[in-house]
Amino acid sequence: MLTKTIFAIFAFVCTTQAISAQTVGKGAWMLGGSAGFSSTKVKDADGSTTLINITPNVAYFFANDIALGVRLNFLSSSANGNSDSNFGFGPYARFYVTDPIFIQAGIDFEAATLDFNSLFAGDGSTMIHAAVGYSLFLNNGVAIEPAVYLNLYNAGEALFDVDYTRFGINIGVQAFCNHDHGME
Repeated sequence: MLTKTIFAIFAFVCTTQAISAQTVGKGAWMLGGSAGFSSTKVKDADGSTTLINITPNVAYFFANDIALGVRLNFLSSSANGNSDSNFGFGPYARFYVTDPIFIQAGIDFEAATLDFNSLFAGDGSTMIHAAVGYSLFLNNGVAIEPAVYLNLYNAGEALFDVDYTRFGINIGVQAFCNHDHGME
């Protein structure tokens, strides 16, 4: 509950800021991705759970500071000597609330294994994801992006019937094409 409260407060503060300047202009492309790692050990339980995710993406800014894109999601997990890999893809939207803070949300359609046939047969689950992040522009075309995220997973038939959630931090690298961040 505490992590959800912290995420909500951070999101509220970011969305109530006045937009100070244009961050990314209309017509720019964004290409990159993010990666994350987490390990969980429950007190008095055998073993631990390790998660590694890699998420490449591409997006187009159809308006100043507003982009629509597509991302792939590769997730590898291991627990108690068993390992599993998931593959998913889906649309997302990004909005720069203020220079350089962004919010991002989307939905991924996931397969139980790295198998395209099970993905399109409807044998997978869905994940609704939201993030608040910071674009640290190294130059006019490259940014390092730490982000706090919240993922809502659903393995059932009803889209908003959440089976479990995951809260964490990712770090990403994005390249911006046809973009001038206005750096000196």
